[in-house]
Amino acid sequence: MALKNIEKYISELLFEHDCVIVPALGGFVARSSSSYFAKTGNALLPPYKSIVFNKNLSNNDGLLAGYIMQKESATYQQANTIIENFVSNCRHLLETQKRFEIRGLGVLYKNNENTILFEQDVRINYNPNAFGLPVVSAIKIVQEEKVVALNPELQYRQIAPAEKPKTMRRVVIAASIAGLIITILFVFTKQNPIDNAMATFSPFMTKNRNVFVETKINAAIKPVAIKVKPTAVPDTTIIDKTNVVKPTKVAEDWYKQPYQIVVGCFSVKKNAYKLINQLEEQHLTANIAGQNAKNLYVVSVAGYEDEKAARKKLTEMKKQYPAAWLYKR
Repeated sequence: MALKNIEKYISELLFEHDCVIVPALGGFVARSSSSYFAKTGNALLPPYKSIVFNKNLSNNDGLLAGYIMQKESATYQQANTIIENFVSNCRHLLETQKRFEIRGLGVLYKNNENTILFEQDVRINYNPNAFGLPVVSAIKIVQEEKVVALNPELQYRQIAPAEKPKTMRRVVIAASIAGLIITILFVFTKQNPIDNAMATFSPFMTKNRNVFVETKINAAIKPVAIKVKPTAVPDTTIIDKTNVVKPTKVAEDWYKQPYQIVVGCFSVKKNAYKLINQLEEQHLTANIAGQNAKNLYVVSVAGYEDEKAARKKLTEMKKQYPAAWLYKR
């Protein structure tokens, strides 16, 4: 008998029983729950039977063996031998690939702490009372985050200083210029510049003297250019860079291949891109290789058309990421 038939038998028993024990492996326990909204897939599900795995329920209660005897017309000893072969194959795959898929039921996998965990396949409802009730799709309204792009050429902008400091600065500059002019007049005319200025208005002064004084002043004084640098202050616009995750630019062919080396799955696409950025900081090429059957975004670090080449790459990646596994589209 093919070992895959045991997967079918476990699934069939869970429709009628709340617990199915696989000797020397663990027990699958069914728990009834009311209808709920599944974030993965955005769907409203009918009354449901959730399946959990308990590794401590490993004693043989005879339920699975008896069902195999009925279906396969086998003896009790033959049924137990079939179960032992199934468990041996399951443990071998958990040790080598860190995961074992039970069709129609879910996936057994090992985490970084070497603990066996279970993830149920939500496409099959084991609650017989829910037969005929469809899954209602729902569209989740997501408010888009608006991010204002900052032009690097406009990192700083000029703003006018307050009115009072500007006025005081002008007074100081004007006083400095006036003092400079008076000093120059005194040096080049060798007389009191105030007297010279007053002399231009005196009716007793000759026109020649006025012309001479003006000529000396005009020849001696040069325009003084004073540059006042505007105050530059940083732009107060702030961008929250934690919410902006740029997808990594990679080749457009490898992540479309049928065999993918997967290091993580996410229901939120932004979290998938965060992992991609972390992997690229470690000098690893990564990208989203589509979505799996549970609508999770699959983060892959390599893709191959040939399964043998993919498994060779998986062996190398497990040295750095023990939880990496091979995903076939």
